[in-house]
This record gives sequence, C-alpha cells and structure tokens, in this order.
Amino acid sequence: MKSRFGMLWSIWTLVGAAMVYGISASDSKISTILLVANVLSLSPLIGLMLTLGSVKAASQFNDWLRKEKNSQNYVAGGISILFILPGLLTFKFDPYFAVITAAIVFAVLGVLKQMKNQEFTLTWSDLLLWIILWIPFDLRWYMDMLPAGSDSYAWWSVAISVIAIIGWNGYRGAEIGYNLVPKLKDLRVVALALLIIMAFVLPPGLLTGFLTFSMPESYNIPKLTLHFIGLFLTVALPEELFFRGILLGGLDKMFSKKWMPLVISSLAFGLMHWNNVHSLSTQITYVSLAAIAGMGYGWAYRKSGNNILAAILVHTLVDWVWRLFLTT
Repeated sequence: MKSRFGMLWSIWTLVGAAMVYGISASDSKISTILLVANVLSLSPLIGLMLTLGSVKAASQFNDWLRKEKNSQNYVAGGISILFILPGLLTFKFDPYFAVITAAIVFAVLGVLKQMKNQEFTLTWSDLLLWIILWIPFDLRWYMDMLPAGSDSYAWWSVAISVIAIIGWNGYRGAEIGYNLVPKLKDLRVVALALLIIMAFVLPPGLLTGFLTFSMPESYNIPKLTLHFIGLFLTVALPEELFFRGILLGGLDKMFSKKWMPLVISSLAFGLMHWNNVHSLSTQITYVSLAAIAGMGYGWAYRKSGNNILAAILVHTLVDWVWRLFLTT
C-alpha cells in the first residue's frame, strides 16, 4: 500500500492510543497490564476506521484489497489477533471465544469478497451478514467475550465498523458514502436536520413524560469533549454505517419509491431501541421517537449526497444534546 494510507493510519492510531489511554486511565480500578492491552488492542482499529474515512487513503487500501490474493487472510487475521491480545496479556485467554470471533470475521469478509463483482443491492446474503454483525452487538452478546475490565463495547463497536467498511465498501464495492472529511454543504445539512429532529422529537417526548429537561450547574468541558468523540466513534458511526450506509443504501437500489427505504430503515433503527427500556409504554415511545430521529438521519444522509458523515454528525449531536440537557 502507498504512503498516504500508511501515514494516516500511523497518525490516527497514535491519536486513538491517546484517547483509549485517557479514558481507560480514568478508571482507578484498571490494572496497568489491562490498560496497555486496551490501548494495543483498540487503537489500531480506531486508526484504521478513521483512515478509511479519507477517500484517497481508502482508494489505496481498496486497490490493495482487490489485488492482493490473501488480503482477506491478512485483514481477518489481524483483527482476530487484536481480539485475543487482551486475553494473552492478562493470562485470561479463552480459545473458544477466539475461535468464534475469528470464524465470524473470516466468514463475513470471505462472503463479501466473493460478492465483489456483483452490483450492490441488498441481497439475502447482505442482509444475513448484516444481522450476524449487528444483532449480537446490539443485544450485547459479544460483551463478555473480552476479559473483565476491557472496554468491550468500544472494541466491538469499532471492530464491526471496520469489518463492515472493508467488507461492503472495500470488497463489495457498495457506495455507502463513507467519507469523514467534512464539506460546508454537509455542515449546513447537519444544522438543518438537527433543528428538524428536535422540532419533531422534543414536543411528544416532553408531553408523554418520556423526556424532561435537566440542566446541571456546571459542565466539565474536557470530559464533554471526550464524550462527544466517544459518541461519534462508538455510537453514531457504527449505527449510521449499518442503518443508513448499508441498509438504506442497499434498499434504495431495490425500490423506485424513495420513501419506502427511508421508512423501513428508520423503523428498523427505532426497533433497535426496544430493549433499552422496560415498560411497554416507554418502549413504544422510545421506538417511535428513535424512528422519527432515524428519518432525520436518513434525510441528512440523502440530502448530503449519500455522505454518511452528515448522518453521523447529526446523530452525535442529538445524543449529545440529549445527555447534556435532557433525561429519560
């Protein structure tokens, strides 16, 4: 691979290492060896996820993916090694979980690599792979597979994002709009989408009692900044990648009426929030409001020319404002 990709990956991996260290080190109960394990295991994935957000770097990487006969083995093997690293360093290595993880990564990338010459629409194979990656993550089935104390949510959210980007954008050739370099047009779309979502979500949320205003006396700016970055990387990015980039993007190729893919993907996104609360009335409210927000994210995605960054930024801001000024 050419120098641009390598240079950006190195820079973003160092940035990722600093973020992981800063967040992990704030936990006084974490051991030094687990802190090191978290940094070594997660930062290369963060670096790769952010590097592939550069169109030129992604183009270089995707050329290598298609030309290198064993690229799938290198990528899947690398991700699998990063998964087992915390277990090896803390002497809590579990071969059963290691085999399961490797099998998932190799299988998903292998199938998508075999589909690389097919035009991207949402086939049954795409949908099955989508489910294999997303549903176990959403239900937190993956969380206990890493040693106790590991930031397992962050690791898996970044890992499945990397697998999806490489699999669908790299091998499959799906135009999901994974470009993390902002344009002025995107920022205008983000601002408008944020206002629209708040206008449609706040009134019913407040009237039903699902939302209430909560203004703290003071704010910790550094902590809030890290919180924003964390929401961007581990919540908004994977959710928008799967629900807008892959699901909405794939459905758009199947339907002539453009409102149908938007409704289907938004309802799927809303349903994902069913297990986040417990009483039936609260579940219905949460799913409904999340589906409305999903419509806004989908609108931002389309309005920006299918640039997923717009949807990610709107999603991040909605969640950030929610946690800053509102309680559920």
